[in-house]
Amino acid sequence: MKQKIKFYAICCTLIAVFISCNEFLDINPRTQVSSEEFYKTEDGAMKGLYAVMKEAQNRLMEVHSYSTLLSDEAETGGGIGEGSYKFKWDNFTYTPTTCFSNEWYTGTGWWNEWDMGLYVGIVAANILIDELERSGLDESFVRAIDAETRFYRALYYTYLFMGWKEIPLLTGQITSSDDLYSFGNASRTEVYEFLLGDLSDEVIQYLPDRAITQKGRICKDAAKVLRAKIILFHRDESKYQQAYEDIRGIANDSYYQLTPDYLQIWHKAGEWGRESIFEIGMAGNNSGMNNKVATVGGRDIVDPRSAEQGGLMSGYGQLTMTWKIYDMFSTGDTRREGTVIVYADEAADALSKTGTNTFYVSDNQEGIDLGRGLLGNYKYHPRKESYTSGDDPVSSQNMSYRFYRFADVLLLGAELKVRISGDADAEAQGWFDKVRDRAFQDQAHRISLNQGKDANLNIIFQERYYEFAFEMQRWFDILRFDKGAETLGSKGWTEKHRYFPIDQNEIDQSKGALTQDPAWL
Repeated sequence: MKQKIKFYAICCTLIAVFISCNEFLDINPRTQVSSEEFYKTEDGAMKGLYAVMKEAQNRLMEVHSYSTLLSDEAETGGGIGEGSYKFKWDNFTYTPTTCFSNEWYTGTGWWNEWDMGLYVGIVAANILIDELERSGLDESFVRAIDAETRFYRALYYTYLFMGWKEIPLLTGQITSSDDLYSFGNASRTEVYEFLLGDLSDEVIQYLPDRAITQKGRICKDAAKVLRAKIILFHRDESKYQQAYEDIRGIANDSYYQLTPDYLQIWHKAGEWGRESIFEIGMAGNNSGMNNKVATVGGRDIVDPRSAEQGGLMSGYGQLTMTWKIYDMFSTGDTRREGTVIVYADEAADALSKTGTNTFYVSDNQEGIDLGRGLLGNYKYHPRKESYTSGDDPVSSQNMSYRFYRFADVLLLGAELKVRISGDADAEAQGWFDKVRDRAFQDQAHRISLNQGKDANLNIIFQERYYEFAFEMQRWFDILRFDKGAETLGSKGWTEKHRYFPIDQNEIDQSKGALTQDPAWL
């Protein structure tokens, strides 16, 4: 029965997306148009693509929450006592029977917050890829949508690939609940090769250049960045040179440039700029397609400032920002102010701009340091400038999520050069320098990447923390730079925590098709 409930839930999710993704559609495609006919129009195919994209807006953002907590970035957050269920991820005490088991879900385990949404996206992508092939639509349209769909399928699989040692590899349409539990573990090599197939040059050639890519859509360079990240995570040294050439091409593309002011990246004016390679667009308006990372905002905020004055709105206090993050930045590094909000400073600014001493943020939040004061997340804090409509400030936020930035390309390029050659050449050093020059607004804080391979990689690893804190990068950087014990050992991390256990409930329901990671036996 539970299998049928889960399968039904996945199908209902897909149906709801098809229906809601286009408000002007006044018929229900599920009941009035056959699936064969539905995909024979460009409008139908685009709705299929929206169904795939929606899981980036929705459940991929849950990966942000869990990975930030697993890393050394944040405390659990939420109101006092509300975050207690999350302690098992913060201190690595989860087990195969408790890892992703939450009482508010139907069933437990395999189809959960991290991977349920990702598999929903994968199932939607498989449907669209199959139906496009027999749609009879214009070939150029089909190839472009197919390439974009394959990007999303690879993206979702990548976060499963990085989360679990072995996962089911679904490559075609699911037709019954029994199918969900008929797939066993695919090897890491099988999944890796499948990912590279979806991101092959033969596929991504049909994606547009960044300069002509519609906001919220996928360009060639986004696919190349994802491919390089997969190669690095899998430590496939045979493909480092290919990844380097891809990244080098993007790094030297005159279209891209760093946003001069790091703080501006995180405002509405910083959306879809020349630093952006891929952003996940958000709708707000209580549509369910808001930026869910905005839950990091402070609780019960009262801010007299207007949107134009930098007024803040309330979140749920999730993923508490700590003074450890504030203190890790060197004096003069603007990324401190572009990562950490000091609410006392916001109160002073509000008083200065409005003459009103009414700024307030609740201290009813897990993990705060009352002695030093309350902190917030600058990057994705709910702001009045991003408010659309509705009573819930989080559900009203339409700020986009900056997924791949040009700064990431520059640091990936420097890293790949170091991994290949040991030291950076002048070109790679220049890429690294650009990131630090922007951070400090001068050239006096450059660090040489000519100190030997290990030392250089340590420098890059730390620089990535400064640049990408709270951007869903740190946990995966810790894993691929092999820094788990060094960085997280004091929290309880051991080598087995490199990958999650498969939920025992799901292994039982699969009747032996799924097998547990030996590290968790």
